[in-house]
Amino acid sequence: MMALFVYLSAALDARLATAELPLEQPVIKSLAIVGTNLVFNATFPPGVEQAVLDVRPTLMADWEAAARLDVPTNGGDLEFGIPQPALDTAFFRLSLILQATSQAESSDPIEYVAVPSLAHINTNNGPPAEAVFHFKGQIDGSDRIIISHTGAVWEHVNWDWPAGAVMVNESQWKPFEKNFITTTGAVPFLPAMYSLADARLEVTAGRDLIALERTNNALIVYLDDTPCGAAPYEFKIHFPRQSAVRPVEIRASPAAVLKIAAQVDGSDRLKITAHEATWTNLAWGIPATVKLNEVSWNLSQTNVLLNAGTNTYLPPGIDFSTAKIVHREGRDVATMWADNEAVWVSFADNPNGGDAYELEISFGQ
Repeated sequence: MMALFVYLSAALDARLATAELPLEQPVIKSLAIVGTNLVFNATFPPGVEQAVLDVRPTLMADWEAAARLDVPTNGGDLEFGIPQPALDTAFFRLSLILQATSQAESSDPIEYVAVPSLAHINTNNGPPAEAVFHFKGQIDGSDRIIISHTGAVWEHVNWDWPAGAVMVNESQWKPFEKNFITTTGAVPFLPAMYSLADARLEVTAGRDLIALERTNNALIVYLDDTPCGAAPYEFKIHFPRQSAVRPVEIRASPAAVLKIAAQVDGSDRLKITAHEATWTNLAWGIPATVKLNEVSWNLSQTNVLLNAGTNTYLPPGIDFSTAKIVHREGRDVATMWADNEAVWVSFADNPNGGDAYELEISFGQ
């Protein structure tokens, strides 16, 4: 199977400086696979007469028009699609004809290359019991990978992104900022029969933070290496088939909110159960004080806080599977993963110095 690898960015040609228009630029915001088409979502500045989507198979090849678009006079978001090209690699860009100048202005190119689907479906044996996202690479800073059924986007946050290529299953991926991979064959990147919500993380190597977070129709992988220099990371995310997922036991849960506040300088992980909270420092400094709602927690005295007496941070009977992030603050990672019995909270602060972090989680709502 083939797949897309996309670098999303855009820049405006210097000739726009002579136009009597705002210095705005066309931005290709996303790309998705819909049937046999590539579907783009782009934002256009006002005053565009027409837009052309150009394509070329290599950096040295000539640009060719793949689609012509009518853009609203006032600009804004526009979704459009083209048939998937039969190419191993390709570059796309948007060229604009401005009403005030009749000049063509172009965005930077978008690149895509090929990798297989996460589910290696054998037509003789049927679909496997699970799909797997197997990652190997050097991490030096903080990054996140957003995985959906249609593809995966790499977003770089702090310090250096990986030098050279990382590996996803058996395919190379060179992640610059906001890169996208997805299949172009008949099998989707992650077929619908596989569950994002019930994904399971298996860590093989990594000296600092690897964390998952559920979001709307997607899964976020946080990679944060706060020690100096780069280090190897390897993990697998297992996506079970929907039919293999056990039915969720629905039980009554009181409504509650838990606000976690800490000054983070490095990386930390917190496990919260109905009976106790356990704080584990992964790298650099241990927060001097942590607050769970109105309960102050001195980690220099103990890393375990019982949910009892004056230290009660949650009422009894909480269904932890109902946990949702409703608010977060902090310049790097503040995330949460939950199952029926516990919640795992991860904090990581990669820039120099520390920062105040807050994570607010609701239950039973």
